[in-house]
Amino acid sequence: MPKLIYKLPNLLIILLCIAMINLLAHVMPSIVKSLFLIHPTEETVKIAQSLFALLGATIGMFIGFLLNQAQSNFQAASALVAAEASQINNLDRLLLRFGDAYSLEIRAKLKLYIESIIQNEWPELRLEQGSQQTHLLWRTISQMLFKLEPVTPKQIAIYSDILDVAENVSESREIRIDRSTQKLPAIFWISILFIFIAISSITSLVMPGNELNFAITVFPIIYGSMLGLLIIFDQPFKGSTSVKSTALKKVFASIETRTE
Repeated sequence: MPKLIYKLPNLLIILLCIAMINLLAHVMPSIVKSLFLIHPTEETVKIAQSLFALLGATIGMFIGFLLNQAQSNFQAASALVAAEASQINNLDRLLLRFGDAYSLEIRAKLKLYIESIIQNEWPELRLEQGSQQTHLLWRTISQMLFKLEPVTPKQIAIYSDILDVAENVSESREIRIDRSTQKLPAIFWISILFIFIAISSITSLVMPGNELNFAITVFPIIYGSMLGLLIIFDQPFKGSTSVKSTALKKVFASIETRTE
């Protein structure tokens, strides 16, 4: 799906899909009639009704399945961001509890890291990539963590937890960036287009009348709306309905004010 479409408001995306299917519904019958010299009869009407029901149900189930999958992916991406924010929050708590000057330096770097995710990396997710600046900050933090020197039994216990949580933070970032690249393969969109062309062509077998007018009016609205929703939710880090960095912003605010 072209990246440009995600710069449009959701309502406009849905309206464009309705307009596209409406155009197919009005243009394809004329093209098919001209190419194959079709003259609708009562017999062709019966054939059209059977084919329309079959293909209509097929495309409805197909888009419905893909839309359900897209919504599941969107919710999974939101949950991933919330989990990442929680992990960073836990890491900050552990560093504060570790209780030496060097761990406080790492806390300052961690604050810069989460700020970099929000300010620098989040816009990059729309381009299906991470931020080099954010990556370098995390690499610095990782190196500093391994230089911590636990002395007391309490620090030794906390240090083990710090390394475990840091590993989770690193893994969550990698998964988040990977999720930003996930989308429906082009073959699915091509298949949907061909099915819509086929359904629109079927109306060439129907004689003009109220039934035909009703079909080419309702069909684009229903399936155009479903197609628009599929486009909106297909890529969770793009468009106006995208996964937000709200959870990370809340953690950033907590880190700024945390003293114990």
